[in-house]
Order: sequence, then structure tokens, then C-alpha cells
Amino acid sequence: MEGPGLSVNELAKACAHSSSAEEWEEFLRRCTPLASLIVARVVRLWTKTASPAMVDDILQEVFLKLCEQERRILRDFEAREEDSFLALLRIVAGSVANDYFRRLNSAKRGGKSVTSSLCEDSFPVNSAGRDSKELQKTVLLSQLDRMMLAAPEDISERDRSLFWLYYRQGFTAEEIAGMAGAGLTPKGVESALRRVSKWIKVEMEQRRSRVET
Repeated sequence: MEGPGLSVNELAKACAHSSSAEEWEEFLRRCTPLASLIVARVVRLWTKTASPAMVDDILQEVFLKLCEQERRILRDFEAREEDSFLALLRIVAGSVANDYFRRLNSAKRGGKSVTSSLCEDSFPVNSAGRDSKELQKTVLLSQLDRMMLAAPEDISERDRSLFWLYYRQGFTAEEIAGMAGAGLTPKGVESALRRVSKWIKVEMEQRRSRVET
């Protein structure tokens, strides 16, 4: 396959099994700008500023994550629509960046849960095995991220970041409020999470109704 002629979805699937330097160079060229943007946003949430050196360090971890377990993330990826892989990359980059700071701030403080699991309560997946459930969850999270990105007038970038810190990374409201750059009290974080969760549930119900009719 010729790397430059592939879509980003095709490129991700090709690199799952390929050692072609051309395809991997094209993969990095296409994915690095978006991954860098997501990493920089997370860094700013934690530290207020995003130093190029720190962004580069975390960016390397993002691509190492994609290559873990014989490129499992790339091998398991299934394209649902155009540029599906970029939506998945956003989640992976955000996850790796937050894990980076989690390691730096490993002393956890106790905190209360805001709501029950959004994925389990509102969007259940079937029980066809652990791998299948994990894949379905990954697809679901990608869909939710696209929904929020498509509605900037309803869901701000800050609130979307808070949502993923809580539901994807497992931080408590107190921990999120304590991050440099969050600029919120624990109650403010809880309020933002409830607002986003309510919007997602309403949006999903409306989509289900449109499909059924």
C-alpha cells in the first residue's frame, strides 16, 4: 500500500500489521498534529502552560501506547465512519496525557462519586465477552466525543475535558478541582459533570427517537 494515498482509517489498519517506513512516516505525519493538540490541552489543564518539551515527552508515550501489545489498539480498531481513527486518537492522547500527570500526583485524595457509570446506566453494551465489551466501549466513547465536539455551543472544551477526566480517567470532583488550571470548586466540577451528562442523555434519546421513526 502507498501511505499518502490512504485515508487515515486505512492507514491505521495498515500500520497495525505493517513495518513499512513509508506508511509509518505518513501515519505519524497525519496523527501528530491532532495528538499534539490534545496533549497540549491536557497539559494546560494541569499546569496552565504547555512546555514544548513536556508535550513532546507525552506525545512519545501516546505513540508507544498505540504500539503496546503488538499494536493491539490499531489491530482492534474498526472504522465506523470517515476519520473514525482520529476520534479514537483523541481519547488515547487524552488518556495518556492524564495518566502522565496522575503518575506525578500519585497520592490520591478521597472523593465522592458524582453519578453512576454513564456507559453502564445509559448506554449498556452486551456481554459477549470482555474483549467485545472493551471494543464496544471504545467505539461508544468515540461517538460521545464526536457528539460533544459537534456541539460547541452546548458543550465547551473545558466541560468536555472535565467529563473525560471523570468518566474516562476516574478522577474525583475534588481531584479535578485541585488541578492547576481547572478554576473550579468541587461543587463547580460536579455541576459541570451533571450538565454534560444530562445533555448527552437527552441527545441520545433524541437520536434513538429519530432512528425509531
